[in-house]
Amino acid sequence: MQERDAAALEKLRKMEDVRNRLQGLQQVTRSYTVGHDMRERLESMNIDQVLEMVENDINTLRNTLLHPGES
Repeated sequence: MQERDAAALEKLRKMEDVRNRLQGLQQVTRSYTVGHDMRERLESMNIDQVLEMVENDINTLRNTLLHPGES
């Protein structure tokens, strides 16, 4: 049980790191003016959509950790 919890916590930590890096990339994207080539390239990566999916995964994992028997 503890090993599973430790593995889940490590997975959560990594997901949060990914989220933080995506948020940083989102900030960089917004630092370019609309129509700038680099902004368009970054926006084509659909960072907002990926960030939303990662947030959902984080919330699901947190709920699983907080309420282990309910999933």
